[in-house]
Amino acid sequence: MKTAFVKEPSVIAINETEKPKLGSGEILIQMQACGICGSDLEKVFGEYGQPSMRLGHEPAGIIVDVSSDVSSFKKGDRVFTHHHVPCYSCHLCKHGNETMCPKYYETNLSPCGLSEEYVVPKWNVDHGGVLKIPDTMSFEEAAMIEPLACCVRAWTKYSYQEGDSVAIFGVGPTGMMHVMLAQSKKFSKIFCFDVNDFQIIFCKKI
Repeated sequence: MKTAFVKEPSVIAINETEKPKLGSGEILIQMQACGICGSDLEKVFGEYGQPSMRLGHEPAGIIVDVSSDVSSFKKGDRVFTHHHVPCYSCHLCKHGNETMCPKYYETNLSPCGLSEEYVVPKWNVDHGGVLKIPDTMSFEEAAMIEPLACCVRAWTKYSYQEGDSVAIFGVGPTGMMHVMLAQSKKFSKIFCFDVNDFQIIFCKKI
């Protein structure tokens, strides 16, 4: 099967890799759509703060195989998968810093989300890392679950009320989701800033 990796800065390689084998409690998913995160671009251009060649952590697809000890999912299920799942019980998790959890970094999709097929580890399967999606939701829409969730969580970090004004700096894909969320919250004015004129023009259309 084909898998995308960062070969060297600014170079992406599409490699032929062996089809992953299932272990206990794991599921195998055929990727149908995968978002490209800003962190993926940082990896490609050599600006990522950690050594990683994996690409794609916003995938959605169809389950094509399940371990015999998995009962909550079956072949044919349409799903979105989280690439990392924290423990929710350590000091960091209890203080709202789940992405700093040591367990968070031990979990990942294999070989990566930007692969024809990938394995979801048992920990992720058992701890809410796989979400079934309805037939009415496209795989492309499902691939936006993780970035949209990041935006929604950001809005819980500060207080605001109807009639306030808000400024959004950077209206790429993530910024655009913030614009749409801001529109739903009845601000009096929404100010958008970006160095890319195209993004501003596109932003005005929504």
